[in-house]
Amino acid sequence: MATQTETRKSSFELRPLPASSPPPSGETTAAPTPAAGSTDALPTTAREVPALPPVDRGVGAWSFLVAGTIVELITWGLPYSVGVLHAYWAHEVFPGNEATITLAATLQNGMLFAGAAIFGPLLAAFPNHVKLLQVAGLLVAMTGLIASAFVTKAWHLIITLGLLYPLCGALYLPCATILYEWFHARRGLATGIMYSGAAAGGTFFPLLGHALLKGVGYKATMVTLGAIFGVANGVAIIFIRRRVPLPKRGAPGVQKRVFPKVDWGFLRRRAVWAMCGWVLVTAMANFLPTLWIPTFAGIVGPTHPSGTSLVALMYGSSIAGNLLTGHLSDRFQVRWVVLGSCVFAAVSACALWGMGTKDALLVTFAVVWGLTALASASAWSQMIIYVSQDDMTLPGLLFSILTMLRGAGNFASGPISTALLKSGAVAGAKGAYSTNYGSMMLYTGVVTFAGGLTALIFPNT
Repeated sequence: MATQTETRKSSFELRPLPASSPPPSGETTAAPTPAAGSTDALPTTAREVPALPPVDRGVGAWSFLVAGTIVELITWGLPYSVGVLHAYWAHEVFPGNEATITLAATLQNGMLFAGAAIFGPLLAAFPNHVKLLQVAGLLVAMTGLIASAFVTKAWHLIITLGLLYPLCGALYLPCATILYEWFHARRGLATGIMYSGAAAGGTFFPLLGHALLKGVGYKATMVTLGAIFGVANGVAIIFIRRRVPLPKRGAPGVQKRVFPKVDWGFLRRRAVWAMCGWVLVTAMANFLPTLWIPTFAGIVGPTHPSGTSLVALMYGSSIAGNLLTGHLSDRFQVRWVVLGSCVFAAVSACALWGMGTKDALLVTFAVVWGLTALASASAWSQMIIYVSQDDMTLPGLLFSILTMLRGAGNFASGPISTALLKSGAVAGAKGAYSTNYGSMMLYTGVVTFAGGLTALIFPNT
């Protein structure tokens, strides 16, 4: 007789029935509901499937996590390092078109976030075609990257990188949501690891992009980045698969799939508005340092490290920041973790970046900003789990809403920062505040702090 193993429960089990021991070897069990937050919906009837792979361990769980981390690394690493390309476009390719190329750069990030509002419902509507949609998103985004090598006008970048590249949202979104199926007790750790992939990409790609631009020129750089994107992600998505398989169409006893009913009453809860307000407000400042530091460093003068290296340092620090934020949110009230992170980030923007005419100050700012502001998304999971409670339809929907809001804030930050740069230096100020970046530095610090105060409204978990 097979030995039964005890199943460890997380604070939010994404199962339709109380946790129980796995069946003896060779038996079958009714399939549990897929992870809340997964882009795929279930059929309306229970079905018999072989015993499922274990959660939190095993080849299936960890191969999924490694593949998902690679997708995050490349898909988000490229737009997170757009500051390097932004500086090159401004000085070498399209001088005098700063507003246009800034719009293209912010669209690449913002539309990738906002695309969750489209791809979330789309992937849920066609659960048996998730892999096909992932491949389509991969091919379109790769085309956008390679086409950027041959642009002749600044506005062409709005199409290639601002509109085509963000369609790779269909590639990454299943990774972020199917994770709930594979990890329960270790969900926080898994989330931190996957999100740190984006941070690692933000560290690696600025250095690679700078080296390629210097060594082989602009066209070869963009073609190379496009090839890396296509090949690496093409291999990774082979391992992005569900833990709970969907039945084949036309299988006996399988009813026509219908959309799960959503109880929209969650929108009346204080926690939802606090969470959404925090994400939206902080997103209106979070990405400005990574966008403008390369150009800022070239104007102010520090060259050791360069502006490109400072961006890499920010994202390198956010690898540890993601793990730290996730760990702290597991141990302490998430609203205090978020407030503390925002306070440190705001102080670093106003004091370290604001007086950052010396190398040491800018290096310190890059480290602190990476540990705090750039790692904020690792606190999402605790908030989502608290709001969702036992409603398995909400995690995916909440994830899409937060992603969309972060994109909206990021999109708005581009034009705002351009307008602030035109406002000139802060009157009578010293340090970096005496440059035309002064107003933007104050804006970054104040808005980040305001976002932390918004999160303070979130209830105790």
